[in-house]
Amino acid sequence: MKVLVVGSGGREHALAWALSRDPDVHELYAAPGNPGIAELASCVPISPTSIDQLGSFATERGVDLTVVGPEAPLALGIVDSFRERGLRIFGPDRRAARIETSKSFAKDLCSQFNIPTPRWETFTDAVDATRALDRFGAPWVVKADGLAAGKGTTVTRDRHEAEAAIHRELQRDPGRVVIEEFIDGWEATYMATVSYGRIQWLTPVLQDYKPVFDGDMGPNTGGIGCFTPVPTVTSSLVEKVKNTILTLTVAGMEKLGVHYQGVLNLNAIVRRGTEDPYVLEFNARFGDPEGQGVAALIENGLTAHLYAIAEDSDQPPIPECRQSACVVVVLASKGYPTSQTIGDKIVIRPLSSKNVTIFHAGTAKNPAGELVTAGGRVLNVVATGESVETARREAYSVIDNAIQFSGMHYRSDIGAHPTRQRNLQVPRA
Repeated sequence: MKVLVVGSGGREHALAWALSRDPDVHELYAAPGNPGIAELASCVPISPTSIDQLGSFATERGVDLTVVGPEAPLALGIVDSFRERGLRIFGPDRRAARIETSKSFAKDLCSQFNIPTPRWETFTDAVDATRALDRFGAPWVVKADGLAAGKGTTVTRDRHEAEAAIHRELQRDPGRVVIEEFIDGWEATYMATVSYGRIQWLTPVLQDYKPVFDGDMGPNTGGIGCFTPVPTVTSSLVEKVKNTILTLTVAGMEKLGVHYQGVLNLNAIVRRGTEDPYVLEFNARFGDPEGQGVAALIENGLTAHLYAIAEDSDQPPIPECRQSACVVVVLASKGYPTSQTIGDKIVIRPLSSKNVTIFHAGTAKNPAGELVTAGGRVLNVVATGESVETARREAYSVIDNAIQFSGMHYRSDIGAHPTRQRNLQVPRA
């Protein structure tokens, strides 16, 4: 099978890595890819948002399956375009991708079909939104309605910061902002594949880390690390999430005439002291860095599963996953997330552990052919083990001994015991 992976980040490297290990794949392409992906696949210099070029390439090369990593091409309708060409592609079409590209669409869906979500209102006017802060009360949750690269949510007890977030998010397309009720609780990420109008496969559940500094301090990032298993995620909670949120969401979209195929990624919060989950947001693709953790646990069957989902199968073969722990630590460039340093030389020494994989997220080659930083999130160190503690020990050992670049920043507490049961919504500074 010939497979094309669209994207250039850590999630796409993880997908390419998992697909490259599958005997069903005999040709693997990535557009545009990155230096890490280039060790596994043929990289082609086509932007993920150059939909027509990607379609022409897939047609010319006889690609059997295209797997979309990032959200931007989904929002632009890459799936619609490929299907019009008769090309098989994994991901939701443009209408279905609104579950991520429009918070108000997702919230309306929840309200219409009694899917639990925090009380919310949407605004296009800054004055109206600011007045609503009084009705909601602190802490305030302010969200961009559209895509914001994982950085469109502000949770604060500071009124001035909330007002500033309203004005900032209204500047983004489509000029709407969502204000949401604050729920005191803990979060987790549930990723499910969807075809034939129903949930097919629920991946291992992960908990991610958004604040940039240890102890959940500092500004939110697009994701600075994650781990699984999550001690507070019980089998009964997983069933509740599946039955009261994921299944109802897919059924609700079907009733609206929106057919979903691909990954439905749910960030849910569970109210403290209960097992009552609420929708915080949906994504229409694998999480980043959560997708890297899932890829590391898949033993086989990913290609066949993605192919079957793209075919809208009613009984796709389910990938086999190891029953082990996984920790993902993101190595970021100096200044991330408010700025990023690019062009710094990266040194990666041979790894001593077979349980650790490094995925490239923001890397490039300079004119001298040296590996250098090229983004805010630079590398993902992914470790597996019998326990979260074992996996995190492996990950941090590699970081300390095998990886180096100027200004390298990472949290030292990903998966640490004190942070495994914590309030993830309100950054403390």
